[in-house]
Amino acid sequence: MPAHSGVSELVRELHVILRDGEEEALRIFLRLVRPEDIAEWLDFLSADDRQKILKALDHEAAGTVLTDTTTSIRSELVDEIKPERLARIAETLPADDAADLIGELEEEESEEVLQHIAEEDEEVLRHLLTYPEDTAGGIMNPEIVALPPETTVDETISILRAADDDTIMASVYVVDKDNSLMGFVRLKELVTADANSSLGDIMSTDVISVPVDADQEDVADLVDKYDFMAIPVVDREYHLVGAITVDDVLEVIEEEATEDIYRLAGSSAEEEDSESLFHVARYRLPWLLVCLMGTQLSTLVQTVASHRVGLYEQISIFTAAIMAMSGNTSLQSSTTTVRRLALDTLPRNRFLRHVSREMSVALMMGVICGLLAGVLAILFGHDPIIGLALGIAMSIGMSTASLLGASMPIILDLFGIDPAVASGPVVSTINDSLALTVYFAVATLTLMLIPT
Repeated sequence: MPAHSGVSELVRELHVILRDGEEEALRIFLRLVRPEDIAEWLDFLSADDRQKILKALDHEAAGTVLTDTTTSIRSELVDEIKPERLARIAETLPADDAADLIGELEEEESEEVLQHIAEEDEEVLRHLLTYPEDTAGGIMNPEIVALPPETTVDETISILRAADDDTIMASVYVVDKDNSLMGFVRLKELVTADANSSLGDIMSTDVISVPVDADQEDVADLVDKYDFMAIPVVDREYHLVGAITVDDVLEVIEEEATEDIYRLAGSSAEEEDSESLFHVARYRLPWLLVCLMGTQLSTLVQTVASHRVGLYEQISIFTAAIMAMSGNTSLQSSTTTVRRLALDTLPRNRFLRHVSREMSVALMMGVICGLLAGVLAILFGHDPIIGLALGIAMSIGMSTASLLGASMPIILDLFGIDPAVASGPVVSTINDSLALTVYFAVATLTLMLIPT
């Protein structure tokens, strides 16, 4: 049976149990499935059924479900959980996940939850909550194994055996008496070393770490570049404060990619988890209003041309073709540029070369498309002058659009602005207006130089 068919059967069975209101049957059913799957199924259930499921889960399973579900569903569920139970749930989670869960609450609510958490865990969580969520400190796990260099391999292995499940064990970190990072020992090296060797003898001092205030995207780039399973996090005095694992980095990559995609559409990733139509409209409307104002430039260009350019009616027929070809060319150039900037494969000393290359490719395509468009215009019975103007305008317009599409992300990147914005509605509007201006300017000049 295909996997998705099995899932559908389980979801249907869950619906039946919820409909019949059999609480004991629900608890038994939920114990037989994985919490990660339950989190996925919440999308198919009503708000009341979600609450019933969460109440039937033990603290550990409930914690997994809350961290794996969407932000909007998590917010909905947490609103109905008493602070005492939310504290018990948080205590079952890794410290970084618990901090994320509590950090999403209002200040008064998070304070109330923290008061019900064991004092030692409360101190750790309060410390994690002081870091911005998009920094290394905001995504790190403080539960690591950090030992002095004189610790033997045998002693280290005993410590690892006794460690909690949430402790990062990809590497053992070696620190001095001030907790400053000295080096690390990978797990493979540890288990193959002599039992009486000290960590100081076998540790690697070529350690790469990230500052606690480093941007999470920079952390993801480092982990991807060096294929780390975990990367240590240090404060300004180089004291070891935690580590970031590859699973946290995968979440960062997904989050950053989602943000970029929404920016391409002139929106915000926050709308994904919003069920309010007004909230979604609030994210999208400002960009559209700017675009509406921008289209007035296109209207102005057409209005001026209608009074000054002969054969305007024939010329205006091809405005859609000019705008579409220029828009697609600009999108191609901006997409490749944004992607190369995101992957760090476009160094600054190659910016001009990249823009020049994009313009050359666009000019080549523009000449081909322009010739074809001009020939088609003549075949469809339009004045040959219109075909000539159309061909020249399309060649120039596509080249200009490529210049805009390739250069805008680079300019924004130089000013520290996310280049993905360059592919959004604002630039598209600028490109449309520019394409029309070029078209009518070329058409006017052509008609002036070649009498009809």
